[in-house]
Amino acid sequence: MNTLYIVSKLFTYLVLPPGIFILLFLFASFFMRKFRFFFMMCGFCFYALSNSYVADSLLTPLEKPYNIPLQASNVDAVVVLGGGSHQGVANLPLSDEANKRALWAIMIAKKLNLPVLFSGAGANQIYSESSAFLDTAKAIQTYFSLEIPQTVKLSEKQFSMHMENKSLDTYENAKLCQHMFEQDGILHPTIYLVTSAYHMRRSIALYEHFGFTVIPAATSFKISSQEKDFWDYLPNMWALEKSYIALHEYVGLLSLTLRGI
Repeated sequence: MNTLYIVSKLFTYLVLPPGIFILLFLFASFFMRKFRFFFMMCGFCFYALSNSYVADSLLTPLEKPYNIPLQASNVDAVVVLGGGSHQGVANLPLSDEANKRALWAIMIAKKLNLPVLFSGAGANQIYSESSAFLDTAKAIQTYFSLEIPQTVKLSEKQFSMHMENKSLDTYENAKLCQHMFEQDGILHPTIYLVTSAYHMRRSIALYEHFGFTVIPAATSFKISSQEKDFWDYLPNMWALEKSYIALHEYVGLLSLTLRGI
């Protein structure tokens, strides 16, 4: 590894956010004695949350239990949760995570000849997650010559596509999906639940609260078994994002506990 490469990489880690913010907090703690402890703690928290060791430690309890092969089971359908969309893009309008969820759900449903139910509207009222899923499904049908019927009932165990396009969060995902299954005569559905691995624990809790039997089918994993090195000690935006995702999930799990779910 040559010197120029090392210098350029150090420059990238320390000058781009969040590294530059950590350095600014440290400089502030040096020059402003009155608030020294406050600025030092801000710098320490920023550093801790933006290095890969801490980020992966936060995510591991959420993801590891679901990093397993798909479990064979007698289920009624595959339910996939929305995860964001991008309006106005040339192709594949679902977000990166949502695309992984959608593709994995369709793969499972096609392989096992099951209905696939997409759940999610999202905050964008003009171009919803469900609309993006429909456009993605159309592209899959066109490019792979794969027919996905939309007129088959959920109660008929046949490869088909169904939409729940009103939910704004995971609680509503589960509640409205339950209503759709009840309409088709399935009172206690057993499902493969497809969502991001870090989101699975909270999703299972909510779907079980509404009477589902859930077989997890996680995807979009954020951590890997790859060995870490010196560079992983340095702050980077991807680690900070993973820490944010993990903390968001822990807050969500706490809220379920407080609500008795």
